[in-house]
Amino acid sequence: MEVTPELAELFGAYVEDGTMSKMNGKGALLSIAAGREEEGWLNHVANLFEQIFKYRPKVLWNSNVYKIQIGVNKICKFFKEAGFPAGEKGLTVRVPKIVMETDDEITYKSFLRGYFDADGCLCFKKGWSGKRYIEFKKTHHYYPQISICSISKDLIVIDVKHILDSVGLHYIIWEMMPNGKGECKKYFATINGVTQLELWMSKIGTSNPVNSSKYKVWKKYGFCPPKTTFKQRMALLSGELDPESLY
Repeated sequence: MEVTPELAELFGAYVEDGTMSKMNGKGALLSIAAGREEEGWLNHVANLFEQIFKYRPKVLWNSNVYKIQIGVNKICKFFKEAGFPAGEKGLTVRVPKIVMETDDEITYKSFLRGYFDADGCLCFKKGWSGKRYIEFKKTHHYYPQISICSISKDLIVIDVKHILDSVGLHYIIWEMMPNGKGECKKYFATINGVTQLELWMSKIGTSNPVNSSKYKVWKKYGFCPPKTTFKQRMALLSGELDPESLY
């Protein structure tokens, strides 16, 4: 199948949040899960499946998450052939070769958008307490940071690094050691600063209302209070809630 922007975005979402389990017999069950505020994004993912495969899965609330589950054999088979075997993939998952080999900027941007929307993080930080920082920067979360993370070293250090280089974004790659038993080392690609955030939004964008609402609040007020819910951010954007009341 030709790698369209829609397929690249879907692959990005699946790399981060997708699983495939074997069913009794020869079948498999493909799933993509999202948090309780991300029904809107998962409906977007369902739209991607419909555009690509002419099949629209239902978005269901299941065990405290929203979830898409697909048992259609041709779709599961396609994902297997793209490099996503059934079973645990966290430590070994990579960007599919058919995406990497396109060496196409539009394809790369679409993959990044899907990957970021699945489980990436957009947050805003305060300035340091040094003398050169004005009071606003000391007290308000104004400085943007985008982070994407995986326990698959090759995914971040090789594949994502190549894609970020290709689309012209500045980033830092770093790792975090496990905090406890049974945890794995995590690898991060972090993009910092106003210029890079604006570049990300103009080049790559987001299809996840959770991310776009944070960005819109920041654009409106010059900062975005931390730990807000999606409902609170909608109230901030409509003017029903004063952002200063969240400090």
